[in-house]
Amino acid sequence: MPRKRRQIDSCDSDDDFDDLKHPQRNAANARERARMRVLSRAFCRLKTTLPWVPADTKLSKLDTLRLATSYIAHLRAVLMDQPLPSDQIHKHPLTL
Repeated sequence: MPRKRRQIDSCDSDDDFDDLKHPQRNAANARERARMRVLSRAFCRLKTTLPWVPADTKLSKLDTLRLATSYIAHLRAVLMDQPLPSDQIHKHPLTL
């Protein structure tokens, strides 16, 4: 036996609630877009700071972080005048 569908009664209070949700959602979306723009700019700056990455290279965020940590470890080894263990160097296909 098929189910009967309920009819939803619309009332003014529901409409007011929906009107409040949209600006809140839009504001949250705008905050998230701004956060992602800041994060993307930071990754771009980090990528351009790495000396052995060509400017036109498209790196993932993970690859950028791996190369940055490898570069920091290299700089630390240079400052300490110690050779860098090979397990601390992250090889990237571009640098092979």
